[in-house]
Amino acid sequence: MADILSYTDYRKFIKDEIAELKKADQRCTYRYLAKQLEFTSPGYLTQIIQARSNISANLIQKFISLFNLKKREAKYFELMVLYNQAKSHDEKKIYFKKMILFKKRKIITVDSAAYEYYDRWFYSAIRAFLQFYPFYGDYKKLASTIVPAISTGQAKKAVSVLLKLGLIIKDETGRYTTVAQHLTTGENTDSVVINNFVLNTMDIAKDALYRFPKDQRSFSSLTLGVSKDGYQKIKKRVDDLRKELIDIVDNDKAVDRVCQVNFQLFPLTRLSGEEIK
Repeated sequence: MADILSYTDYRKFIKDEIAELKKADQRCTYRYLAKQLEFTSPGYLTQIIQARSNISANLIQKFISLFNLKKREAKYFELMVLYNQAKSHDEKKIYFKKMILFKKRKIITVDSAAYEYYDRWFYSAIRAFLQFYPFYGDYKKLASTIVPAISTGQAKKAVSVLLKLGLIIKDETGRYTTVAQHLTTGENTDSVVINNFVLNTMDIAKDALYRFPKDQRSFSSLTLGVSKDGYQKIKKRVDDLRKELIDIVDNDKAVDRVCQVNFQLFPLTRLSGEEIK
């Protein structure tokens, strides 16, 4: 069986698991499996995988039985379905956090540093702040510089985590400073970790829209009709801009603040038969 804890999209898990079943037994066609699930049409299984139909609580149990999921795997599969089919951002966050609890029990074999570092948005903010701010242990003052506000205890916890992960050091003068200017998630970091971090930064972005005057923040939105080629070109420009911003930071000699830059580019419509992953 595919490692279910490596998935965040239950539809992709179903698709991959069916592929594994077919390898083991050629009888496991979509028609055969649809019959096992008591579907009236094998096309319904395809609709579920292609995100054209959702699955009910009753179907969750049928898929659990079909794939012979153990208790822990079954619970994670249920959480994936609830997360993927949640209607609101807040609802998604609830199920996402529950999924992360399952993932954290497995961090020995994944990227344990990533789980802890990206668990709280202000860890990365404080790390960036310590690149230029002379911090010697005044946690109350450190906490007061972060927007939105965090507690003194949270500031202490952040510094403790950053020290433990080797992302900052305490030098001979007693100053806490970073060991590298940039961090990357790399190719293998679990998407659950990064998705949770992005969701957190989107939350503080909503708050920033009203917290800061227009001359201190930049918010804009475009709704565009484009071709597939045009969409890929826009995506590449966004990726290139991100790299350009890193170059600007590399050459910035008078750093005095920390800022958050979020990029969002996603479809608002779907072509017929197109699968949403």
